[in-house]
Amino acid sequence: MREADFTQESPGKLVPISLQEYLDGPLGEPRTTKTIAFVPDPLPPSIDWNALRLNLFSLYTETTSVLGKLNGLHKRVGNAAGLLRTLWMREAKLSSQIEDIETTAEELVLAGAGRQLGVRESGLESWNYVKALEHGVSSELPWSVRVIKEMHSQLLTGVRGDEKRPGELRQRGVYIGDRTRGVRAARFVPMPAGDGVVNALSDLEKFVNTSHDQIPPLFVIALTHYQFETIHPFSDGNGRIGRVLISRSLVKEGLLEHPVVYMSAYINRYKQEYVDLLLNISRHGGSYWGDWIEFILSAIRTQALDAIWRSERLVSLRESYHETLKQDDAPTRLFKVIDDLFTMPALNTAELVERAGITKPTAGNDLKRLERLGVLEEYTGKERDRDWVARDIIRVIEQEGTEE
Repeated sequence: MREADFTQESPGKLVPISLQEYLDGPLGEPRTTKTIAFVPDPLPPSIDWNALRLNLFSLYTETTSVLGKLNGLHKRVGNAAGLLRTLWMREAKLSSQIEDIETTAEELVLAGAGRQLGVRESGLESWNYVKALEHGVSSELPWSVRVIKEMHSQLLTGVRGDEKRPGELRQRGVYIGDRTRGVRAARFVPMPAGDGVVNALSDLEKFVNTSHDQIPPLFVIALTHYQFETIHPFSDGNGRIGRVLISRSLVKEGLLEHPVVYMSAYINRYKQEYVDLLLNISRHGGSYWGDWIEFILSAIRTQALDAIWRSERLVSLRESYHETLKQDDAPTRLFKVIDDLFTMPALNTAELVERAGITKPTAGNDLKRLERLGVLEEYTGKERDRDWVARDIIRVIEQEGTEE
């Protein structure tokens, strides 16, 4: 990171920092390298908000309109929260993929269902994302450092990165760039650890929880995401937590009733533009703020349209399942079983016995019936300790959509 790349319009300052690096791998000797780090100014930036609102009026109006349509769709759907949890799983998969954590939708589902055998650690890591999102949305607290730490703890506890202090702010300096080239070739160096990070997050918390007459809510969400990623408060998991916070903020700001608009697919598709905009704001400020807010608005609009498209497919699939049960003269309890599959598309005999309050033989017959009707598919191939998944629901998680 070079001082010459930062102009006078930069919304922050450069400070000296010493970083340890291991150019010969983690088992090699550490080397201390002196460089510079970027400390962002508190929000909001000094720009002409009236002009920016006018410039982005059409996109902003269209985005809020699509969010309204999405809310309307979900209000017409019974058990919307359970049905739409499938979309959480899709976001967990895609958000983890951005961080080079590769998993299949089936592994993610099985990890969430508590099936450890046959599930790679990447599946468990991705499921932790769902847990972090659930915790953040269910918390009654406003945007706060406390909630963010709790979400971070949910994200990293018990998986790779556990040694990086889940739920705790970083205690050392970090850099973003190619590790094989070292600190001097870093693309970006976030602010030093310690009191600076604590104070920057405190300032950000105050900004988010303060009313801004001149700055619309979606603008606030865009500004907050930039600031959080630039502060880079954790040793690991900053990107995933930052994306979770956008989904949470859309709900907490009253723009969505359910957290079903997720950014990862869009960011993954336009990753280079995303990281370039983040860096260019830090370097130059100015018009890049408008470009950044436009990018986030476009992302929210696109992902809201995808959520509508995907929600309609889930609703249609559930209606199809219900009709199939009616045609087969199935017992009433199986309709509830169907609805529960959209919350967790995996099921075994013991779970069905507990949920439906039926005997093991009856549960076995119900599972065979759902398999015969094409709702469930047995995936273990075993004679005992069998497990079923709802492949059609899993396909909705994997299916390409409007954002592709």
